Amino acid sequence: MLAVLAVSDKRDVDRLATGLLGLGWDVVATEGTRRLLAEHGVEVGAVADLAGVPTLLGGRVKTLTVSLMGGILARDDPADLAEVAQHGISRVDLVACNYYLLPARAPRMSFEEFREKIDVGGPAMLRAAAKNCAHVVPLSDPDDYPVVLKELAEGGVSPERRIALARKAFDISAAYDASISRLFAAAGT
Repeated sequence: MLAVLAVSDKRDVDRLATGLLGLGWDVVATEGTRRLLAEHGVEVGAVADLAGVPTLLGGRVKTLTVSLMGGILARDDPADLAEVAQHGISRVDLVACNYYLLPARAPRMSFEEFREKIDVGGPAMLRAAAKNCAHVVPLSDPDDYPVVLKELAEGGVSPERRIALARKAFDISAAYDASISRLFAAAGT
């Protein structure tokens, strides 16, 4: 089992990573998340190794790779599993991803600074995990880490929980996009 961690809200991510590792999972994380985990004595792999390419364009491209997105979107059916195996892609079973809402920070930034802070890869990963929630656990809220770890320890995350987590992920994504739209509208007036 493989988990990808890419969080802005790093609350309890060390507990999540430790819990997953204790259950025998492989865990990879983006640079900032990985650095925080290392500070807490939790060693995990790098998303860049899983993605097959280093972080590009000064940090603008970390997770938008065919190998990572293919691993998240792969279903448990034989055709998908054969295709990802053919290309050396690792299937992803859990994505923990969240991103800060920009409006709180935007008043202190120029429009160009704000535009550069827009997260593209995080929402794409979270949306992919939510779309594929029958096969991937989409975690967008640190408050959900304990119950997910408990269910994983008891045999697996229930279909009902997966759907609730996917809905939450899409709600967060929609709010994020709406907040960006409002900031662009304000900049254009």
